Amino acid sequence: MQRYKSRRLYSASDIVNFLGCEHLTYLDLIDLDTPLPRTEDDEHTKLIQAKGHGHEASYVAHLIDTGATFIDIAKTVGNLEARAAETIKAMRDGVHTIYQATFLNDQFVGHADFLRRVDLPSNLGDYSYEVLDTKLAKTTRVKFLIQLAFYSSMLEEVQDIEPRFMHVILGDHTEKSFRYQDFSRYFTTLRQRFANRVTGDVALTYPDPCEKCSQCKWSGLCADKREKDDHLSRVANITNLQVKRLQDAGIKTLEDLGNKPEGTKVAKVASETLEKLRHQASLQFKARMSGERQLEILPLDPEGKRGFARLPQPNAGDLFFDMEGNPLEDGGLEYLFGVYFFEGGAPQFKAFWAHSRSEEKLAFEEFMDFVAGWLMRNPKAYIYHYAAYEVTALKKLMSLHGTREAEVDDLLRKGKLIDLYKVVKEGVRVSEPRYSIKNIEHFYMEARAGEVQNAGASIVFYEQWKDSRDPKLLKEIENYNLDDVRSTYELREWLVRLRPNLVKWATPLGEEPADTQREVGTLTEVEQRLAAYRQKLLDPLPEDRDGWTETHKLQELTYQLLDFHRRTAKPEWWAMFARMEMSAEELMEDGESIGGLVMDAQFPPQPVKQSNLFTYLYPEQETKLKSDDSCVRADTGETLMLVRVDPDARRVELKYSIKKGALPDQLSIGPGKPISTDALKEAIFRFADSLLHADGRYAGLISLLKLEPPQIAGHSVCDEIIDTNQVALPQIINAIANLDSSYIFVQGPPGSGKTYTGSHVIVDLMKRGFRIGISSNSHKVINNLLIAVEKVAKDKKFNFVGVKKSTKEKTESHINGEFIQDVFTNDDVVSALSDGAKLVAGTAWLFANPELDQMLDFLFIDEAGQVALANLVAMSTSAKNIVLLGDQMQLGQPTQGIHPGRSGESSLEYLLNDLATIPPERGIFLKTTFRMHPDICRFISDAVYDGRLEAEVDNANQRLVLKGANALNIKPTGIHYLAIDHDACSQQSEEEAALVKLLFAELLQQEYTDKDGTLHPITAKNILVLSPYNMQVNLLKQALPVDARIGTVDKLQGQEAEAVIISMTTSSGEYLPRFIEFLYSKNRLNVAISRAKCVAFLIANPALMSIRCSTPQDMAMVNTLCWVKEFN
Repeated sequence: MQRYKSRRLYSASDIVNFLGCEHLTYLDLIDLDTPLPRTEDDEHTKLIQAKGHGHEASYVAHLIDTGATFIDIAKTVGNLEARAAETIKAMRDGVHTIYQATFLNDQFVGHADFLRRVDLPSNLGDYSYEVLDTKLAKTTRVKFLIQLAFYSSMLEEVQDIEPRFMHVILGDHTEKSFRYQDFSRYFTTLRQRFANRVTGDVALTYPDPCEKCSQCKWSGLCADKREKDDHLSRVANITNLQVKRLQDAGIKTLEDLGNKPEGTKVAKVASETLEKLRHQASLQFKARMSGERQLEILPLDPEGKRGFARLPQPNAGDLFFDMEGNPLEDGGLEYLFGVYFFEGGAPQFKAFWAHSRSEEKLAFEEFMDFVAGWLMRNPKAYIYHYAAYEVTALKKLMSLHGTREAEVDDLLRKGKLIDLYKVVKEGVRVSEPRYSIKNIEHFYMEARAGEVQNAGASIVFYEQWKDSRDPKLLKEIENYNLDDVRSTYELREWLVRLRPNLVKWATPLGEEPADTQREVGTLTEVEQRLAAYRQKLLDPLPEDRDGWTETHKLQELTYQLLDFHRRTAKPEWWAMFARMEMSAEELMEDGESIGGLVMDAQFPPQPVKQSNLFTYLYPEQETKLKSDDSCVRADTGETLMLVRVDPDARRVELKYSIKKGALPDQLSIGPGKPISTDALKEAIFRFADSLLHADGRYAGLISLLKLEPPQIAGHSVCDEIIDTNQVALPQIINAIANLDSSYIFVQGPPGSGKTYTGSHVIVDLMKRGFRIGISSNSHKVINNLLIAVEKVAKDKKFNFVGVKKSTKEKTESHINGEFIQDVFTNDDVVSALSDGAKLVAGTAWLFANPELDQMLDFLFIDEAGQVALANLVAMSTSAKNIVLLGDQMQLGQPTQGIHPGRSGESSLEYLLNDLATIPPERGIFLKTTFRMHPDICRFISDAVYDGRLEAEVDNANQRLVLKGANALNIKPTGIHYLAIDHDACSQQSEEEAALVKLLFAELLQQEYTDKDGTLHPITAKNILVLSPYNMQVNLLKQALPVDARIGTVDKLQGQEAEAVIISMTTSSGEYLPRFIEFLYSKNRLNVAISRAKCVAFLIANPALMSIRCSTPQDMAMVNTLCWVKEFN
């Protein structure tokens, strides 16, 4: 931000700062006229700046060495206008790389690191430019993309064409590219908000604490202001949202809150939460007035699980553990494991160092071996740490490096890792403004004396060591880590002294018998098996990855896939054990569980065969559990049968064996234990064996994993697979029938006839004598395709024999077909094939069966975007050719766990590698939607499908026929954004429900024409009402007629209606009930809008477009919502 001649000029950094903190912008504006006192940059900030300049200079030298034309605009003599003019001249001259390019207009000035010439025509000629920036970080951050979008928007003004991509060179010298249009609408919305803020009088803001504070030049000024005002943000553990609600209730300061009496009520703040905050504020105020730190023991947990009840009895062999990590490394590097312990009564400290990813693995193994050996000698000992970092890091390292998993599992299963932060948080309340160990140690330890005083300083010292290799720097870090682990020990001792006598010591979860304990460092059977394959698949690979062939990459991927299912199951087990410690209230917020079940007196337990059927009611909450899901008691992990979930009545029916007795009147349930994946694992090992033997048995699968173009007899791999100017279906049938031990992907956007196409192809292949397999993640999806196959066969008067492996006790999995028979064992399927069946269907477990290995000519995998790559490999061992049906731009299936490389991706994520549509020479894109009006299709096509999706000609006839004036200004076609202001809505909004009700009633007064031009009245069946949340769905069901079609986006995927109403519900980013991707998912928005034939209405609070994004992925998702508003 600067004054230049007679105007203010703003830069990319100003907009980045505005996104992070609007008060920063307020102070910057004041500082232009009245200089304010600044906080000096700390050593960490200076280090980053210096290394950033060096990284940029290195890249400049690289560009000059390439010999391409290059110009440095910074060397231009003159003012900003001269540099901007020189930039434009260089662009018109076609210089390949323009360094320090300057852009200038009436309000903004930009200095892009680099402009790079690309072959896209513009007003400059047969070329244009794209922006490239160098950044020291190893991963792309939101602020980088804001800066790139800023420069790209100014570049567009000059060359009169939107750049396709923008690029960043990261600290490890890798180049990452991003589609400009995936971020431009979010940036435009942000820039407009910024422009509104800085135009006219300076708008007053307040210095609420935020993530930006630690890097801000005004941080000292803001802290002084909050202290002077006695601001509520100074209350420990208070959130900005709670501050807002307290202020709305007239409670303005820490003193106000601390002096409130017990029992005070505040709207939209739970009584228990308010009492915690009031008590906390009272201690801090008392400490301020008395000058003495305050401490109070909290009431004991009646369940005997929390607070001091977490402490086991101290043991002479107890370990105290802390880690140091460097986030500047790609993926983060855990570079120091520190342990404090006593031997012979004397304190000892042991450090395990790592300076690379390979050394991190070795340090982790050495640390875990030390711990395992120590605990064998000291079986009653525990490992103490403070907060969740250490446990999270151990889980990550275990999964990332595929080693010492049994040892980490032992620690978790036996409860050996004791988090003292939980003890502090649940057991005491102190007058400190934060509950970090640095604050808590004021009560039990002398002040620290080392040069390294915090984690940020340790990173600075570590980065300095990387440059200088001065061992004194590592020693300072080690001393800091020693202080941390010694503090952890002293904290445990202090808590033991505070512990009330009535509290029992935490009981151990059980030890293994001595004869079952393994020797330290030995591998489990699973790990031994993996080690053998690692030796064969990975060890022979060249050290320099730049020299790897596609076969080398396939070997690495195959090894990574071998352990996919075990890595995936780990978080499910961990989550189950974590839920055992959760309260009913916490489980209600979990999203995966149903918390607070209470026995329904209206329906007492009833015997059903060998079980009792128990009926419960539950409070309103979001849950993913549904009828017939596997579930467990949250407190014990005991398996239950979830017969029915009725979200409307909020009623659950559970089956429980009569032999086991009765269930309690109150309980909570969570998702079931991971199911066995042994069959899938073994199939992947078969594939690995074949790869090692190079026997070519799975040529089609290898072709897919190598990302080779489909091999089609009589077709050149360089040509487009089908001629899009000709009728598609005959060409698609011919291409698939001529697959030559290969694969093909048929991408079906909404309404494009994917199932229609797939069913016709399958029937044609069976008529040619081929044996077909059909699979997917769910029986519902499989049955949907099978029903279509039977219909096509009947229409063509073609009889065939097929079998579907269903689940006998789950009738909803049965097909009950005319040609396709339900069977219930793998043997039944194998027998049917032997007897001449042409079609078999089932889930991945069926096709991973070794008896089906290479038995099929074609395997069709429907909704392949929801199928994990590992499952694709397992099931594809059954077939010579693989046909993937689906669309990765619709709803996918999230993968659990941390997976190396690309082994955790879905089949289509892997195949398309971030592309939105399959290139025409690599697959088939069904380009015509038979559902959406062109006005809707245009948005979906541009925003989601690279502009390749077209509406069928007759779709233009689909439109509302409006009768007279309408209060909401309804339009007959297209997408309409209806803005609505509300506050404090998370998963339910009465304001939006009222607007939906009004809109629904208005629509019922209208008519519509179908694609044939026939006029119809609009009824409830012609309107689809969607929301992301079950709680809003339930509210809408109360507000709308009983025959209204209402549901979540996920539940109603595949349905359609003339009019679609989407209620986004949430007020703003502050009120998001779960991860940002749930509400803003581009895929979910695509599915929701594309249900509409004529018109779609998106109801949303404008504040949803102003959310602060923390990742590029988040920014891209919010961009789509901003695009809807712009399209409107």
